[in-house]
Amino acid sequence: MSSQLVDINADNKKDILVGSFSGVPHIIMGDEKGYAVPEAMKDSSGETILIANFWNTKDSKWDKTDRAKSKGHCTSVAAVDWDSDGDLDLILGDYYGGALFVRMNEGSDSEPKYATENAAILAAGKPIVIDKGLAAPRVVDWNGDGLFDIICGGAKGGAFLYLNNGNKSEPKFQAAQTLIKPYEDKKNSYVKLVPSKNDLPTMAGSSFHIEPVDYDNDGDLDLLVGARCSWKKADAPKLSDEDKAELEKIDAEWKVVIADYSAMLNGVAKKEDQKKVMESKEFKALSKKLTDLSHKKSKYNVNPNKSGDFVWLYRRK
Repeated sequence: MSSQLVDINADNKKDILVGSFSGVPHIIMGDEKGYAVPEAMKDSSGETILIANFWNTKDSKWDKTDRAKSKGHCTSVAAVDWDSDGDLDLILGDYYGGALFVRMNEGSDSEPKYATENAAILAAGKPIVIDKGLAAPRVVDWNGDGLFDIICGGAKGGAFLYLNNGNKSEPKFQAAQTLIKPYEDKKNSYVKLVPSKNDLPTMAGSSFHIEPVDYDNDGDLDLLVGARCSWKKADAPKLSDEDKAELEKIDAEWKVVIADYSAMLNGVAKKEDQKKVMESKEFKALSKKLTDLSHKKSKYNVNPNKSGDFVWLYRRK
């Protein structure tokens, strides 16, 4: 969900810190030969670092815990020396609630030992909350005062700056400044419908992931924004009366097959019994029918919009 090149253990080799929808940040350790397989990051007690919600790999289900004394679903992460003690701490971004937390490194730069609990990050005395969620933070000295600041994107778009007016050992953040105003479409949908030109979008829509960089080498920081959006097709297809009639027939058959499909699985609680049902000829035949019907329906797709993910450049004035 987010990634950062960082020397997490002070061995002069760049590692890759990444977020994950599993709710647990991962580290990909680097050495002179390349990179190792990703590892779930753990605290000093050996438990995975998280906010609360996570994918329980042991039981193969979504789960939650209060052991970190916080609420939310961690999908983004950034490393920074929060208290200027020479080692890297972690900022955790909450996907659903939009909150930001710090997880302190109580060990050293070469042997990190992370705390077992999170602390909410405050701005103007209140916990930071990115409206509608996502909270994908980036750490950067935006105003060149020697203190790190936080820039955060959000699910509904926008880039928000939290300037640090504390000191190197005790960061303190001001209220948010809006660097990029979220685009407001009429439906305020998750994937925003934005204006277009020549059958391409003209602006970023939602799910902002931000990277500050001096793109034009003019001495200040610009913003690269990874975002998704939808836009109206230049020539949206229209269904004829014959097409509509055929689509109604397909939809009617689809409902019957779905009902049969669900009936075969309802009431089958044990995994081994579910496996037997799914391996049966009857179930496989229904699955094939659904696939065939899905292909038939796709021919009548009259969605007037396109959607996609793009990288946008916002130059700083």
